[in-house]
Amino acid sequence: MKIKTKFIRIMILAVAAAGLFCGCSSPQKAGVNALEKGEYEEAKAQFEELTKSGDKEEAAGGYRGLGMACYEMEDYEGALAAFVQAVDNGIQPSVQLYNLMGICAMQTGDYAAALSYIQSGLALTHTSDGEDKAGTELVKEMRYNEIVCYEQQADWESARQKVTEYLEDYPDDETVQKEAEFLETR
Repeated sequence: MKIKTKFIRIMILAVAAAGLFCGCSSPQKAGVNALEKGEYEEAKAQFEELTKSGDKEEAAGGYRGLGMACYEMEDYEGALAAFVQAVDNGIQPSVQLYNLMGICAMQTGDYAAALSYIQSGLALTHTSDGEDKAGTELVKEMRYNEIVCYEQQADWESARQKVTEYLEDYPDDETVQKEAEFLETR
């Protein structure tokens, strides 16, 4: 739970920073304030208003904020749709954003899409910019979720390969050790 909270804070800060750099309107500020206070319905309303802006950059930021509000309200389908709209409107995808998109897709049962988002996020960790922004715990979480996605799609060979790679880097992870035992039976 600590990890989730940390990543959510990072995304909230990203939404806030975007507002500062583009001089966005008060719905942006009000939405960020509502997110920080845990007032997700209010944040959702503010960011929805921002998505209707004629400015593509403001709309993109609004969709990202809307996705955050929906995510916090456990509306994973709505969150994913908003995050996709944010990317479509020009938000630069980040490791954190791809992770959230992957989690949303997993929550809706679309493991193929989740795997794609997770792998896109993991690919960003291999860039100089991505390395700096993706903490070890985030990468670990994403690699674990990658294994889960393969298992949910019954791609046992890929799951076994990813478990082996994971345990090379995190040999003390008891949960994944149990996954390795499970995969031996498949």
